[in-house]
Amino acid sequence: MQETSQATDPLIERYMDKLGPEVKQLPMKRHGNLRLRDLQIRTGYEINGGKDWQEILPACASFEILNCSTYVINWFLDEKHGYESPESKRKLVIAGFQLREVAQQILEDHDMTSLLPLLSNINNQVYLGQMMDIHDLKVAKLRDYPDYENFLEAYQRRCRLLSGVFYGSCFLAGSIIAGKPDELLYEMGAIYGAATQAANDFGDFALPVKRLSKLEKPYQDQFSDFMNGKLTLPVYLMTQRANEEQRQRLEELRLGAIDGNSYREILDMLVDKGVYSDCLTYLKQEHKRCKTMLYTKEKTEHRDVVASILVRITSNKFLSQLRKNIEDRTNLAKCVV
Repeated sequence: MQETSQATDPLIERYMDKLGPEVKQLPMKRHGNLRLRDLQIRTGYEINGGKDWQEILPACASFEILNCSTYVINWFLDEKHGYESPESKRKLVIAGFQLREVAQQILEDHDMTSLLPLLSNINNQVYLGQMMDIHDLKVAKLRDYPDYENFLEAYQRRCRLLSGVFYGSCFLAGSIIAGKPDELLYEMGAIYGAATQAANDFGDFALPVKRLSKLEKPYQDQFSDFMNGKLTLPVYLMTQRANEEQRQRLEELRLGAIDGNSYREILDMLVDKGVYSDCLTYLKQEHKRCKTMLYTKEKTEHRDVVASILVRITSNKFLSQLRKNIEDRTNLAKCVV
């Protein structure tokens, strides 16, 4: 991963050079860091016989810039910390659109127009997912999903749209450059990306700690899904299993500031209602589903690399922090979000 990301950085820097500070803020903040999508594109390339990995670099740069555009637009839609003023919101939208244009330009400049349909599809699917996130899967519409299976179908679609299609497209892009479009790898990647989105939703309940900050999610935005009334899997299960008094209390917590005592209440409910264990079980099932698809391929070094990526579904820093919070919840220091 390091080799590919480092080789891609100069190309990203070149295309960011003449853009305004608001536009290049996130790409340059991620510049110099390891990027999973670079590894996905390279793995999709090499697992399908690609021999000269440096030919994928324009695709890596393009997909990274496109990825940044989706994050920036998401900051606007989710009213992320630090972007509350009308002026800052307008700048986010403009930056998102400009980054999307740059992503396309990179592919055109490097004769990779065969990948342009992937970019178009990613944009379309991500914003359909955003629409579901904003309008459909909300706590206020809980009664629209009295049956768990109906909710899960909608939730999985939302996760696939928001993240799955993009992850799958990274693997597919690499295979296209190698000359062997790999639909099975695309589907596995889409399931993986959707599961990773679900894991991030679950990790939203981890106590905000600066060292856990992701480049695209400031640590201050932990609990944002819960407080914004998003109907993620843990929120759905917790609310459905709560009695009327507990539902009212959840609403009070959602609308107020979360300190140490109220956070303990949330953690207790996650554990006592079986939400914590059931969400982990769901993630493990999705992990197994990805591995089953992957292991239909011949065992190679590249297949092992993909297998190592899949563990992120059930093991990432936010889930680890949440586990620690639950274990230590009787001793939580007071915190205010």
